[in-house]
Formats: sequence, C-alpha cells, structure tokens
Amino acid sequence: MVDSAPPSTDRDPFAPVQASPRFATPLALLALVCAVLSVVSYAEVFLGPLGMALGLIAHVKGSRLGMPAAVVAALAMVVGMSVTWLLR
Repeated sequence: MVDSAPPSTDRDPFAPVQASPRFATPLALLALVCAVLSVVSYAEVFLGPLGMALGLIAHVKGSRLGMPAAVVAALAMVVGMSVTWLLR
C-alpha cells in the first residue's frame, strides 16, 4: 500500500497573488485620491483608513502601486489630523 501525502505548497502565503493588476491599479489610484482628500478636507478619519484599505487590496491583487498608496494614505491621514489640530 502506497502512502500518499498531500501535495506540498511551497508558496509564500504573504506574497501578492499572481493575478492581472488590470483591475487593481484603479484601486491604487483611488487610494491616492483618498490620501490627497484626507489632507485637504476634514474627513481624514474616514478617508485615511479607506485609502489604506484600498491600497492594501490593490497590493494583494498584484498592483505595484498598492503598498506605496497605502503608506501615502497613512501619512496623509497623520498630516491631515495634524493640520486639523493646528487650525482649531
């Protein structure tokens, strides 16, 4: 009797999925738009996390702009909160 072991997957679970970034690039651009709006508007509490989430989704779907967009959204949220605090 042959002992059959399940096939081993040597894929990194945290690597981006090998998918077409065709639909992920607009998500990254939308994340950058949320980042810019979080600096110039008073909605940084909502637009910052939304931009970060969109950037991370774009990264997982294979866009090269996803992770930088998420980082820019996080920094823009901090800058927007600082500007809001200074203008009060």
